Amino acid sequence: MIDSRITRRYVAALYNAAEKATVVDLVESDLGLVAYSLESSPDLETALLQPLIPASKKKEIVERLFADKVHEVTLHYLFLVLDMNRAEVIKATEPEYVRLANERRGIVLAEVRTAVDPDPDQLAKLKERLEAHTGKTVEMNVTIDSSLIGGVSVRIGDTVLDGSVAGFLARLREQLLGESGTE
Repeated sequence: MIDSRITRRYVAALYNAAEKATVVDLVESDLGLVAYSLESSPDLETALLQPLIPASKKKEIVERLFADKVHEVTLHYLFLVLDMNRAEVIKATEPEYVRLANERRGIVLAEVRTAVDPDPDQLAKLKERLEAHTGKTVEMNVTIDSSLIGGVSVRIGDTVLDGSVAGFLARLREQLLGESGTE
């Protein structure tokens, strides 16, 4: 497993190169293609991760597969990663690049869990409140989770806003247990 700091450094360099070439969106699309290719072809991923295969051979494989499908910034990034023997970074690049690109665009992703299927008006109000709270444009990924019992739980990055009944009950339990242990 690669250290996420390493991935972030490579992705920051890729983003800067893409921004300089004014192809940020195109590179984002390219990385989606690369990620899809790795997911749909385990043999490709295995070959790129194989330490016994020299970087030159891996670059030939990448060039054959992607040279006419991705922008040269993306292709040179893949070559760089392979030259540095960091093929494991390739799989982690797309989500990190999307996160960084969205951050630079002023967009954050909110993972929203609700106990029941919310109506569109509730979602619009929640989005509005989250945008006011973060000062950024919010994209929401909504999932239904009946274990919440009621209410909503929102995760934006490392911040969790838990307004669920289950969360309330867990906090109440902790509070009661904490009080009974101090007497």
